Amino acid sequence: MLPMTNDLRKRIKIRIKNHLDISDLIQDVDIKGEDLQYAIIKNFTRVKVDISRVNLSNAVIGEKGKVTNISGNIMRNCRFCDIRFLGRVYMRKCICDGSDFNGADCSNVEYQKTSFLNCKFCETAIRLGSSYSWGAKFSQNFFDDLAKGWAIKITKLTYEEIKEKFKNDQKMLDLWKGDNERR
Repeated sequence: MLPMTNDLRKRIKIRIKNHLDISDLIQDVDIKGEDLQYAIIKNFTRVKVDISRVNLSNAVIGEKGKVTNISGNIMRNCRFCDIRFLGRVYMRKCICDGSDFNGADCSNVEYQKTSFLNCKFCETAIRLGSSYSWGAKFSQNFFDDLAKGWAIKITKLTYEEIKEKFKNDQKMLDLWKGDNERR
């Protein structure tokens, strides 16, 4: 990774101000702790790097019809407020602890085995389907906030409790057991 320089920061700010893509400017550059608010980044493929504390609020990441891979990254305490992810985004096996996703559009983000402990998700569009979220870690307050005002309570069950609830449904038990063996 190349270090971020003041000259490069100025060029990035000019492109952001003019609503131009900054992909080529930040390719192979360390963006940890940088302020990239309102950036347009069409090619943001980064794997297994530390981009903690980066501010991508109101940014647009990716392109429709293309895949963006940001898997295996450490993204602690980042700001993803009102970010829009376009195309398909793979955010697998990341550590996003303490990040702010308020207002983010993460509807096309696959986040298997990603840690979202102590993250904020107010008014965030996120898919909770098993293929998108398999193995992801959320704080309990995420589920408490999700169910606020609903007539249901979301609780974590042990295998023994699940076995008891589905004792007459072997297909469900096999499916649940298979998911947990892969973890």
